[in-house]
Amino acid sequence: MGIAQPPGDVVAQLQNAVRVSKRTKTVRVPQAFVRDLVRNEPATPLAQVMQGHGETRLKVLLTTLMMATAPPHAIKVRPKELAGMLGYREPDGAGGRRVNNAFKSLEELNLVHRDRPAGHVPNTTVLNPDGSGGAWDDTKLEPGHYVSVPIDFWKRGWIVVLSGRAIALFLILREATNGRKTSGTAWIPGTRKRQYVLSEDFWATAISELVEAGLLDVEARTFAYQGEPRRRNVYILHSDRVQQFDPGSAPAGTYAGIHG
Repeated sequence: MGIAQPPGDVVAQLQNAVRVSKRTKTVRVPQAFVRDLVRNEPATPLAQVMQGHGETRLKVLLTTLMMATAPPHAIKVRPKELAGMLGYREPDGAGGRRVNNAFKSLEELNLVHRDRPAGHVPNTTVLNPDGSGGAWDDTKLEPGHYVSVPIDFWKRGWIVVLSGRAIALFLILREATNGRKTSGTAWIPGTRKRQYVLSEDFWATAISELVEAGLLDVEARTFAYQGEPRRRNVYILHSDRVQQFDPGSAPAGTYAGIHG
């Protein structure tokens, strides 16, 4: 069936936000946002964002980060503006409240700080996405220690039509494949999979959606493990299709992997 195309007016709002941001390539988050390398916390910031109804929180956070280009990554934005560009119904009402509630949760997670002076547009500052609550400066990220999201994720409206789970898995696979510009291939052993701190149900649902959207293929391949052949799933992420296709027009992916 594929996925639906986003409304044209929503895409136009996103494209305008991208133009204002002056971003031309990617949006970066630290590796620690998606993957726990130290096991000091029970969940990664991404996993915490996704707890419960996390879709709005993730989309609001990523879109705010896209718009807040340079350090200190602060931007004045009304909830109804974000609601409109994310395709939520009633931006002036329920949609705006949905965004405002997402910001409140993100503040509790130390991912944003908001100043809301009476009668003025709220000023939102993105904090370090590693969850430390510190200032964010993506110019200090070292190669191999960040995850990048193509700017066409917003320009073509992928952020609108994909679920929060699918977007979260896209980030994870971008990390696992080292953010290759075209197709990236990754085998994710159990030890590494646990570092993403997300449930098996999450993986199954998100994989199905990315395959249906045409952004992912899954194959079963044989690897040698302790001298014995083992069949394992290999994930082939088609990041280039985010730039080549509008949502709903990419060829569907294939799942020829091991279920369960």
